[in-house]
Amino acid sequence: MSNDLVNYTSKEDIRTQAEVRNMSRQEVMRAYDVREMDRKTFLRERKRELKGSGFHHRTTLGPTHRGKTTLELQTLDTEITPDKQAILLSAKPPHRDPVMNGAAKDLNLEVVDTWPPTSFKRRYDKHRKKRGYVVRPEQTLTDLKGDKAHCTEVFRDVLLDSYSRAKSDQPVIVVCDEAHKIYVIYQLKDEYEAILMSGLPDVAESSLIQRGRYMSYLAYDAADEVVIFKDDDVSNQRRYAEIGGVNPTAIVTIQSGLKTYETKDGHTISEFIHIRRAGPRLTVVGIE
Repeated sequence: MSNDLVNYTSKEDIRTQAEVRNMSRQEVMRAYDVREMDRKTFLRERKRELKGSGFHHRTTLGPTHRGKTTLELQTLDTEITPDKQAILLSAKPPHRDPVMNGAAKDLNLEVVDTWPPTSFKRRYDKHRKKRGYVVRPEQTLTDLKGDKAHCTEVFRDVLLDSYSRAKSDQPVIVVCDEAHKIYVIYQLKDEYEAILMSGLPDVAESSLIQRGRYMSYLAYDAADEVVIFKDDDVSNQRRYAEIGGVNPTAIVTIQSGLKTYETKDGHTISEFIHIRRAGPRLTVVGIE
């Protein structure tokens, strides 16, 4: 293997898309020194590597029910504490959101429907070792315009409050479980981008994106970690070019071979590619 392939992590990828397109998936995996590991090993190694560091931005891409939220919750479990909290934005009504209901229990998060909590409640929740909040605005489900306006107001309050109040000794990460809805439907462009542009090291943003179109380029450019689940949508694959540092054709080639699994409830979950922008470094991670 030539030195430029061995040392590719120290500089921008210089291969053209045409060159990569003519390579097999195995050749691409070797050329980019792509690691493969199971989920438990990946989470354990990631926790050890990032121990003592603050939050950083991450972006997770993939179609619905591929496993984005499950992975996000597994990741949060390895990094959040009462002094290093997560704030999850959930736009689904309580009875239609079993994943977030489970997250609140498993991660020891407090569920609230308005923002911000009072100073007394913050201290009380911290005393109970709460590791953050699930913010789920009340919805009537009969007045859709009113529900949208209310969710927009609450989520705007979360983003602005997190951006202005976070401190280096008490950092937070805001998790946009449906970033496309936050950015496009609720039209919180300025509030969403503010954290990505100048929130670190006090406040970071994690963006789970089902639809790559119309999203801010900062969701790709500012993220230190990018996770890509199997996705055959060409328009979404075009977004890979905005990640930087890795030839998008290589990403398309690698993700085309990701394995998928059908769950008992009929959903199709998949392996994923993890890209650490510092490097960059690529890893294919299994479902278990």
